[in-house]
Amino acid sequence: MKRKFLVVAALVLMTVAAKAQEFKIGYTYLEYIVLSMPEMEAINSELDTYMSQLEAQVQAKQKDIQTKYAALQQMAQQPNANQVVLKEKENEIRTLSDQLEKFSAQADQAFGMKQAEKYNPVYTKVQDAIEAVRKENGYAMILNSRVAASSAGIVIASDTTLNITELVFKKLGVPMPKPEQGEEAPTTGTGN
Repeated sequence: MKRKFLVVAALVLMTVAAKAQEFKIGYTYLEYIVLSMPEMEAINSELDTYMSQLEAQVQAKQKDIQTKYAALQQMAQQPNANQVVLKEKENEIRTLSDQLEKFSAQADQAFGMKQAEKYNPVYTKVQDAIEAVRKENGYAMILNSRVAASSAGIVIASDTTLNITELVFKKLGVPMPKPEQGEEAPTTGTGN
């Protein structure tokens, strides 16, 4: 009985070990690929123009407030300044300041929405390519090697042959950029 149990346990362990060896995990650097896409230059240019337009509107409102505030200060220095008019001008400036604050928040939100509208199709395209590479090469999952705005990532150490970045660029039909001097590029393993 004990012998039978040991044989069954050994078979189960061998099966689990074989399955574990089939479980292949790859990695790539999503942001690197997205930012290297050819359409990103035009998207970023459009976003810069949009941001400049929003900033110009904010600056025009700020300048209007500053002009009105300077006029109020000048009026307040008059010896016979009408206090009712001064109070009215103060309220106007306060209202304009509140409106500027709201407009600035709305401008930030509008820019974020515009950015998402422009970036999302690129992220989707890259994600679809990553998924295709994953399926074609038998990976169980693909990890992002770095987290945006940080050099830290999910992958701390790995076999560079599990890096699928080059395969994703090939799938997208985009040449993988060469790193500039002093810049670190993701390791270009074949993923096989």
